[in-house]
Amino acid sequence: MGPTGIAVLYDVCSDWVPIYDCSDLGGYYMAIGTSGNQFKNAPMVGPIVATIIEACEGGPDHDADPVTVDCPLTGHVINLGHFSRLRPVHATTNSVLG
Repeated sequence: MGPTGIAVLYDVCSDWVPIYDCSDLGGYYMAIGTSGNQFKNAPMVGPIVATIIEACEGGPDHDADPVTVDCPLTGHVINLGHFSRLRPVHATTNSVLG
């Protein structure tokens, strides 16, 4: 019998805030570092990434002037710069959007 066991990839950013952003390579976008703490935010990930893609493909510089997304159930507005790949590491986290 060969080696056995369980292996996993635990995808988390050091400050526990995921990265939802464009990449440095044009036309590529990312939703990474979500770990297990983002499952409650799953319904908003699609609208977040879609908003970033629409903005970046339409010409605005999301890095210089981050776009926002509206939360339809709460009415909150989220500044997507909070999830930027270029952000400083947050000293504290409050990453559950609900």
